[in-house]
Amino acid sequence: MKIKAKWGFIGDAAKLKADSPRVKAGQVFEDVDDEYAHVLIGKGLAEEFDGKAKTKAKETKPTAPAETK
Repeated sequence: MKIKAKWGFIGDAAKLKADSPRVKAGQVFEDVDDEYAHVLIGKGLAEEFDGKAKTKAKETKPTAPAETK
């Protein structure tokens, strides 16, 4: 599973298939152990990553001018 770290943390380098157990926010890991990836996602430390943006810009109405009386 491909994941992207949301926060910095110290993880299991063997399961992340990384050189170091220290993880920085924004770091992307390819082919992570599925069970370990789900644990990190469940704890909010990482998110599943497919190379595309997960969130879309929120479309809102423009604010109306204050009414004067």
